[in-house]
Amino acid sequence: MSSGSNVERHPIPPARKSAPEASGADMRQPERGRFSFRGVVLITVAFVLVTLLVMYSILHGLGDEEDTQATGEVAVTSSDDGGSSNGSEIGDYGDLKFGSLPPGGKYTKKGSGKFRTAGEPGKTFGKGKKKFTYVVEVETTLKSSAYGGDDAFAAMVDATLANPKSWVGDPQYSFQHVDEKKLPKGKKPDMRIQLTSPETTAATCGDSYGIETSCNFPGEGRVVLNEARWVRGAIPFEGDLGAYRQYMINHEVGHGIGHKAHVPCSKDGALAPIMMQQTISLNNAEIYKINPDKAFKDNPNTCKANPWVFPFGYKNSK
Repeated sequence: MSSGSNVERHPIPPARKSAPEASGADMRQPERGRFSFRGVVLITVAFVLVTLLVMYSILHGLGDEEDTQATGEVAVTSSDDGGSSNGSEIGDYGDLKFGSLPPGGKYTKKGSGKFRTAGEPGKTFGKGKKKFTYVVEVETTLKSSAYGGDDAFAAMVDATLANPKSWVGDPQYSFQHVDEKKLPKGKKPDMRIQLTSPETTAATCGDSYGIETSCNFPGEGRVVLNEARWVRGAIPFEGDLGAYRQYMINHEVGHGIGHKAHVPCSKDGALAPIMMQQTISLNNAEIYKINPDKAFKDNPNTCKANPWVFPFGYKNSK
């Protein structure tokens, strides 16, 4: 390239000083050793605290069965319509006198003495020659929607009587749910299985025991099932409403078909006979205090709750 050529020349900028490489002292690396030690200490302390809290909850917060039974209380406040409020959700029936009505849902105290028909007639159970016809009725003041409605009550009656562990398991018996309007003129059903208010129950059955009971009123063929018991059950059944309702039906129908006498617990620890007054107690001596029947006198046996006539089938329960 000649010296005369017109070449634009630019001054060469001074070289930039590169940033000095950070030395180990300037980087300020995290103090790994010190952080790791603190972390281990904190995690260990936290683990110990959580473990202690869990153990305390297990040993003291939950308690064992004996502690719960010993300290649990059920405070019951009845309302005008038979409702209640519980002061505690944990407890037992230990503070209630035998025969008392357990705490639970609302029921209607007052009755009208008038009834509406419930359920679906036409069903026949069993083939025995001793045939009993029945209708199912609900007192007009009762609000049965709280436990499924009138038809649910009737269905429970039908299902209980149809079960081979009920009276129909005995080959001499049969039952038919009938439509009274279709019976021959002048013919009445053998039984009216009725869900009634406590007021009507007491007026029909009497109130000599001073507790809520059900009964059979043979003069009118009435099987009177107390709504207070249908809703609340009985202490011996320990909250099992389904089993207690089956017991109510089987026991009172038993009276209705001719089993008049009450039966005591014959063997300590055995299932209670269906004609034992299980609403009151499973102990003969306790029943005797309310019902001084000589069958219970001087008999300390205690049975287990049982809703069935033949709990092990007809052949195995006799």
